[in-house]
Amino acid sequence: MNKFLLPIIALSLFLAVTWALVEMKPSPKAREVKRKIPYVEIILSEKKPLESSILAYGTVQPRTQTTLIAEVSGIIEEVAPFLDDKDKSTNFRTGGFFQKGDLLLKIEDVDLVTIQAEAKANLRRAELNLIQEKEQAKQAKNEWGDRDWSLASDLVKRIPQINKAKAETEAAEARLAHATRDLERCQVTAPFEGRILQTMADVGQQVGSGASSALAEIYSLDSAEIKLALSRSEMTFLGFLDGFKLSNKLRVRTNVLDENGKIIHTGFLDRSEGVVDPRTRLYNLIARVDKCFANPFSFNSIKNPLSVGQFVNLRLTGREIEVFLVPESAFRTRETVLVIDDDNRLFTRKVSVIHRTEKDAWVTGGLSEGEKICITPIEIISEGMLVKIANPGDDLNMSQP
Repeated sequence: MNKFLLPIIALSLFLAVTWALVEMKPSPKAREVKRKIPYVEIILSEKKPLESSILAYGTVQPRTQTTLIAEVSGIIEEVAPFLDDKDKSTNFRTGGFFQKGDLLLKIEDVDLVTIQAEAKANLRRAELNLIQEKEQAKQAKNEWGDRDWSLASDLVKRIPQINKAKAETEAAEARLAHATRDLERCQVTAPFEGRILQTMADVGQQVGSGASSALAEIYSLDSAEIKLALSRSEMTFLGFLDGFKLSNKLRVRTNVLDENGKIIHTGFLDRSEGVVDPRTRLYNLIARVDKCFANPFSFNSIKNPLSVGQFVNLRLTGREIEVFLVPESAFRTRETVLVIDDDNRLFTRKVSVIHRTEKDAWVTGGLSEGEKICITPIEIISEGMLVKIANPGDDLNMSQP
């Protein structure tokens, strides 16, 4: 009997002790949770005029480039510099410079001298024939006597013969002028002040008469063109309108930069090619820069001259725009910033961005003058959450206890 009672008694004691311990446990006291208010940095929105400016790049090419052609056939006798040339500044070689009107090369002229002499002889015969016909017309009138000369036929008056002699004389004059011009073309002169890109002929070479008439590839030293590509939004940002002639005040300035970002040449955005690259969907534009090529004939030396085919960095500066300059750290998304109202509560705001740099965004809409913009990145936010504005020198990691 005792064997059955002892376990029951022990279990009852264990349960009693357990219940007593549970009853003796102190009740938890409720603690008031204090919300931590984050500190943030702000800027005040301020609208100010800024010149639109973007960076671009392009390739230098001559504004005027042409192939020099021999207008007469023959063998090239001599090229510049010539033995009797004291200056010797003109050089018919790749990279050689020349001034407008300089003699570049001479073509054999023996045949053309002969043709000119024959043309002169034909002209003299035609002039003699015209004089003879006029004298015969006078003689025919004298022989007509007292009869009415107006009744004589044109053939008797020798009018057709005189007209024929006049036409032959005019034709002979034209042939002489043509022969003289061809003779002058044996001496090939420069059409402008420029430089030689490539020579295609040399002394002893036949040009024309079945052979190639190309002599050299040349370009002018007055201006360069730089081909670049921009998107439609970048063109609008700069204020460049395709097809409209802009005044000098509205021209998009084009500054050529060196490797250190220093301006070495200044020009302007001249025109659009009116073509969109199908691969990049960008518009092809042409910038013009004057007096940027090396030029030994210039009174003022050209510093940092550009070369044909050179790849250059550009800074394009266009119209002036009234914008809010907002740091990128203020953006939650590409078009959303955090603004703080007068009660120090945080709200998101959608804005209109027309341009972005590495650090800032140009905002034209969605903000008002003097609004507080949060520039401290916050991972988790809620609309209307309370924040504290940090003063300069405050520790942004601090929070309200």
